[in-house]
Amino acid sequence: MSALDNELAKYKKKGFKISQRRTLKHGKRIYMEKERGRVRGRYQWVEAIYIYYVEGDSDTQNIREFLKDYSKIYEKNRFDENDKGFFMCSGTIDKGLFRDLKKALIDDEDILDTIKTKTLPRVTERKITRRKITEERITLNSVLGEIKSFKRRSTKISGKRKEKLYTTALTGYLSHAFPSIEMEQSLGKGARVDAVVGKIGIEAKYRPDQNEINRLYGQIDTYLQFLNNIIVVFFDTSSGIVNDFKKKLKRGGYAKQVEVVNI
Repeated sequence: MSALDNELAKYKKKGFKISQRRTLKHGKRIYMEKERGRVRGRYQWVEAIYIYYVEGDSDTQNIREFLKDYSKIYEKNRFDENDKGFFMCSGTIDKGLFRDLKKALIDDEDILDTIKTKTLPRVTERKITRRKITEERITLNSVLGEIKSFKRRSTKISGKRKEKLYTTALTGYLSHAFPSIEMEQSLGKGARVDAVVGKIGIEAKYRPDQNEINRLYGQIDTYLQFLNNIIVVFFDTSSGIVNDFKKKLKRGGYAKQVEVVNI
């Protein structure tokens, strides 16, 4: 378990639940909430924790992104003194730079009072080496190989919400080979990929109609701003639809970065 996961586990023990995880340009946003009570049985009073996490040291870019993003979240969700916004990193926080940027970018004293910084335990060189070795094993071919192995073993799924069931079966299978797999990752504005392994995204579709195909194609560019490759897995989909999608990817110049598998 990573230092960030340990930190999140502490809040979960206090009753907080993760309502959003999103990868931003320079760091990760985690938004957690805990219900504190209801007013007249109708209006819910929620305590919120906003965490912006950076793997490594702080710098001007990630501090600025945190301050701007947190200010928007503060206003949008109507934070008060009970809510907190944390800038966390696994490396060193430049306190002087952080203080100067905070004063320059935020005028509202109420927002400033809720901002905290925290340095998580630094990963040892041995752990870094182990992580690098693990990441080097995560290649496009290795992920494709596991998906094709799943294809040989998979069976037809019956019942409602088949896309969800197929996706869960696939990601569950992949988690044995890639324990670091992350589910339902938000990438940029309004784009969410079903799973991420290393720098490879996986998007699953069950018998998509043309509107779904167009929407998926429109998200490819956003995905590739954050990831090196995308694997689109079609379940029980006609070869005509799959081949048309492949041709569309080729015309758009995405064929080298996007792989398509039909199961």
